[in-house]
Amino acid sequence: MKIFTDKELRGYIGSATVFLLVMGLLLFLAFIEIPETNNDIFKVIVGMVVGSLSLVITTFVGKDPSEVQNLKSKLENTEKQLENIIEEKKKLEEMLRDYQAQVIEKLAIAGDNFNYKK
Repeated sequence: MKIFTDKELRGYIGSATVFLLVMGLLLFLAFIEIPETNNDIFKVIVGMVVGSLSLVITTFVGKDPSEVQNLKSKLENTEKQLENIIEEKKKLEEMLRDYQAQVIEKLAIAGDNFNYKK
């Protein structure tokens, strides 16, 4: 079946299931009172489930945390490459200016190598 092989589909189904369970739990708590003997244990379990709700919602709307991390690492690599390219461009511009200055100095009439003969 496609459900067992598609990782993204399983994530959506799992997230939707947890979301529906939390909503059902909230409806249950709205109508039924928990006895004092089980109150603390129930609060801990509900706290853990609600604490994981943010991850469930991000997965449910399609934002995978590992995908975000991969995109951040790609962005950092691209920024490093851009910095290297800018540095190389500056070096090439400096080399071109030096080369132009040398050519002008050698070919100019008032240059050091100019010999005027009468």
